[in-house]
Amino acid sequence: MQGETSVFIHKSLSGKLGFEEDQFVFNYTSDATDVVSVTMPVRSASWNSKTLHPIFQMNMPEGALKDAIKEHFAKIERMDDLGMLKLIGPYMLGRVKFEKIVQESQTMALEDILHSRKQNLFDELMERFAIRSGVSGVQPKLLLSAHNKTTMRFEHFIVKSWESNYPNLALNEYFCMRACRHANLPTPEFYMSEDRSMFIMKRFDVDESGEYLGFEDMCVLSARGSEQKYDGSYEECARIIKEFVSVAQRREALKVFFKALVMNHLLKNGDAHLKNYGILYKNDFVDSSLAPIYDVITTTLYIKNDIPALKMSDGKLWWKEKSYATFAKQSCQLTHKEYQTILAECKDAVIKTKEEMARFEGDAQTKQFLQELQSCWSETI
Repeated sequence: MQGETSVFIHKSLSGKLGFEEDQFVFNYTSDATDVVSVTMPVRSASWNSKTLHPIFQMNMPEGALKDAIKEHFAKIERMDDLGMLKLIGPYMLGRVKFEKIVQESQTMALEDILHSRKQNLFDELMERFAIRSGVSGVQPKLLLSAHNKTTMRFEHFIVKSWESNYPNLALNEYFCMRACRHANLPTPEFYMSEDRSMFIMKRFDVDESGEYLGFEDMCVLSARGSEQKYDGSYEECARIIKEFVSVAQRREALKVFFKALVMNHLLKNGDAHLKNYGILYKNDFVDSSLAPIYDVITTTLYIKNDIPALKMSDGKLWWKEKSYATFAKQSCQLTHKEYQTILAECKDAVIKTKEEMARFEGDAQTKQFLQELQSCWSETI
């Protein structure tokens, strides 16, 4: 093996991941019982791939976060895929971890994040927690444990900031997520810092007992690498839901998925790609469900002529009545009444959110931004 790292599930060694003869090779241990992915059942034969297996790519950092990690640690570890997994793997988001198991110790109070007056708090957090940020995405983000003073429990949160070419992204995401909540879509807990510089979201892959749930995004479930997140179609996503979501949860999952697509249209979110949808499950794969809706922003505010991330029917179009109606009926098995109800609920959600934005306190610059944000939202279906 030219390089190798251990793969753990729930702190138990599951197998070894290595690179040899120009391919990645994963082997389960002889006593492994839990799968690393629903797409990779336990077997004695190796799981080989020319590129890093999708499940191992899923939470690899991208963009600014990846650059920050490389800059800090290139001297002590070769920063190829295996090197990155060895470095941040012990702190990876979720049930699958790499290299070794470590005891998490660094925490920060949630209240201190929300109400901090520091101008460079996100930079400080990056310095303290970058190595622990095993969470994918191009937008600068990091994973940290925040101590919730009210409940006296340690909670895991994802904290996101933005680059200079995407101003007020936290405010954008906050109100888009508020609109999704008004539409009665399942969402994680989320907050915005008092200075509106950071968006904070609670992890949804940890149950009430503190046990990690399995989470796999549509890239993994469709056997695609992270760089292929804009490939595929919403019809394919619906087929994946039918295949991997349990029968008891499937009908609701398809309704939620369709409603999310309608909200993406109304909010003009052109970044609802394969990595922004996924499933949650326990090790025994009982009651697998669609994951909550997350990472919703109005992209046309920054990219005027942006288009949807994935195809539907005859292309990447924001709205075409026949395409959506056919998709609702054929791919999501919705009745015409359910289809009409979802459209009405989504339009009402946008109206409620706009009313909420009108009451939002802020300076003239903030109010102007919110007006620009609203102007991007569609009221037509």
